[in-house]
Amino acid sequence: MIFSNQASLDVYFNNLVYILEDLTLFNQKVYSDDTDFSILSSRADTIPDPQKLVMEYNLRNSIQNRVPDTGAIYIFNKSKSVNFYWYGSNFIGGIVNKASIELMNRIRERLISADQSELMRWQVYSDDSTELLMNAYRLRDMYVCSIIDLNAFISTHTTNTETSEYVFFTNDRILTNIDFTTNEGITLERIKNVDDNIFTNLYAGNIIRSDYYAAFGIGLSGIMSLEEMWSYLKISVTIFLVAIIVICVLFFVIYTFISRILIYPLNQITIASKKLAGSDAEETIPQDQDDLLEYSTIRIALNRLVVQKVNLEQDNIGKTREKEHALLQYYQLQTRSHFFLNCLKSLYNMAEKGEMEKIKMMILAFSNHLRYVFHDNLLLVTLKSELDEAQDYYHIIQMDRANPLLLNLEVDQDLMDCKVPPLVVQTFLENSYKYNPGNKQFLRFHVQIDQIEMEKKPYIRLRLSDNGIGYGKDMLKKLSEPDEQFEEYHVGISNLRRRMALIYQNDYQIAFFNAPGGGACSLIYLPMHKE
Repeated sequence: MIFSNQASLDVYFNNLVYILEDLTLFNQKVYSDDTDFSILSSRADTIPDPQKLVMEYNLRNSIQNRVPDTGAIYIFNKSKSVNFYWYGSNFIGGIVNKASIELMNRIRERLISADQSELMRWQVYSDDSTELLMNAYRLRDMYVCSIIDLNAFISTHTTNTETSEYVFFTNDRILTNIDFTTNEGITLERIKNVDDNIFTNLYAGNIIRSDYYAAFGIGLSGIMSLEEMWSYLKISVTIFLVAIIVICVLFFVIYTFISRILIYPLNQITIASKKLAGSDAEETIPQDQDDLLEYSTIRIALNRLVVQKVNLEQDNIGKTREKEHALLQYYQLQTRSHFFLNCLKSLYNMAEKGEMEKIKMMILAFSNHLRYVFHDNLLLVTLKSELDEAQDYYHIIQMDRANPLLLNLEVDQDLMDCKVPPLVVQTFLENSYKYNPGNKQFLRFHVQIDQIEMEKKPYIRLRLSDNGIGYGKDMLKKLSEPDEQFEEYHVGISNLRRRMALIYQNDYQIAFFNAPGGGACSLIYLPMHKE
């Protein structure tokens, strides 16, 4: 349950970070590239009304498509001749009323009076019981401001969570759930100074976990109540205690019964033990012999039985490993052949177009891939080798893709020697490229790899995401099923999951979800292995 709490905290916080990054990019795009915004910033009060209405209409459509459920985007100027915004369905109740209009007016006045150092970065805005994160860009007298309702974000993402409370905080103060933290006596310092040791994070009957993102100056803490956790576990504990009592009673009854009846003759036990051990001796031990001799015979026979059993188990384990090894080779070969076909198809397309220079560069990158396939370890490779392979594949698809693709790597350099399954990054890069072929926007594929400890055990955490069309609802459902009924369309992911199951058994985690702003996200936890 503690592991699940940490994973949930990571998912919620990663969702928030993705939303903030997406809104930051939107603000930057409007600020630097949007023609309508630029014209309105210089001539909003002199443009003819018909032309101004068209420009405002275009901007409204832009913000309407980018507003998250728990956020809002506000565009205005100092003279208030331009003043409009769009709410997400859960932003401060999702209803435009007098209170919400007054709130937006106060935000407008706050930003107009702010100096330049307070713009172009995320900052906290508090108003009564409302805690907001906002980021504003100003071009002359025009402002574009993205806003996130932190209370709405918590209530939206933690509806089904009954054992944990979630708290947003900065370096200066606690932002949300202040009444809860006050009643529990949990201070800001306690939230900020958590570590991976569960026992040191026990405080006032709660287990505290925290994530902090310095780039945005915001952190999220999950506080799990031991009392609530016990309410979930007490039924299981009660059943366990009842079972122990029943076993003890049965043991006492059986012991009493055996003590009162004639024990099965020891010579018959000796004969049965010899047969079980494969002995050819048929003579029974005379009844007038010392009982210790019979016990010694039983011990020798059982020792033979144990040796035979151990040998059989070792043979069975060897055969099982050979079978798993063959399956692993088959799955990797199927994944690689799938990749070879894609590369050959790309070379064919370039040959038809007469792009000889691209063909040369692609053959060079393709040869690097072949070297990776046939010379690296079958089961595990270093993270550095896998990232080099992903970059070779990136160079291949860059030459075959009409619209640009950006590969962004954010990797802890201390993990480069860690061992991971082959194609664990390249598989998702290929999926992003394959299932976003007609995407007209600038496609980004982001790789974030770091180390995390859970239950005092080190894990590698891989977060692989893009800003494409994301996973469909049916596909997300199938990806969550253990039977993997999706290999017709996602061969690479299917084979990767099979290989990870063979390599790590049950000691790994993988999750698939869509970012609130759009795009497919995959989160993988792998046990730490170094060369």
